[in-house]
Amino acid sequence: MVAETLKELYEETLAAAPTSFEAGELFTHVTGVKPLDADARPATPEQKEKLETLLKRRGAGYPLQYLLGEWEFYSLPFKVGPGVLIPRQDTETLVDAALNVLKTMDVPTPQVLDLCSGTGCVAIAIKHNFPAAQVTAQEFSPEAYNYLLQNIELNQVDVTPHLSDLREYTHPVPVDMVVSNPPYIPHYQFRDLQVEVGYEPLAALDGGEDGLYYFRAIARRFKEQLRPGGALLMEIGMGQEEDVATILRENHFEDIVFHKDLNGIIRVVESRNSAKRA
Repeated sequence: MVAETLKELYEETLAAAPTSFEAGELFTHVTGVKPLDADARPATPEQKEKLETLLKRRGAGYPLQYLLGEWEFYSLPFKVGPGVLIPRQDTETLVDAALNVLKTMDVPTPQVLDLCSGTGCVAIAIKHNFPAAQVTAQEFSPEAYNYLLQNIELNQVDVTPHLSDLREYTHPVPVDMVVSNPPYIPHYQFRDLQVEVGYEPLAALDGGEDGLYYFRAIARRFKEQLRPGGALLMEIGMGQEEDVATILRENHFEDIVFHKDLNGIIRVVESRNSAKRA
């Protein structure tokens, strides 16, 4: 980059970045200056070199969120990087639905369990917006668990982290709500994923041959840990709603409700635990 001033540096960044939004994010990340405030101040060699490096990596498909090291979810900041799934706006639908259910529960301090927590974005957003909830975040990957710990500290919330396999985890007391954004991409879809997704951890994406492995595991395993009438809410992939609803009914969940994301796609399946045994 040959820019001499911050304004020129932003203009070069704008020309090289995939979008103007990404140009602005990368420029501010490197310089500490928002594009609107770019002025005639000299651009340092270090700033130019770092921006050029980041733009090359972004051009090769490396995720913007990993380059920035932090991303916003539900108006809260979250540390992100290699080894953890990037929080997505679609998942805010899960938080919206969970908060609405919690508001209807006649429980002073509801026990909430977030499975496959990753960055902790769902657990932390729920706790931040419903402080009375006792929230536990379960995560299997040590790499992702490290981000979970960082984000609990960053957002200063009382969320209990737990490093474990959900297929073995047993909550110490009955829970009022289970939420999860589990891996749900079927194997046949992996060849069609965006280049950026290939940098994210496979374990956070791989839902098995048909994409339904974790929905089955959660419905079976946590049936007995949810109190009667307790709520189970899970994010799903596009078009999976009927298959997931069938799995829930087979495990004696009832009152099944679908929630759409901002694009009108069914993104969350909500259900209630009946008193029957699966």
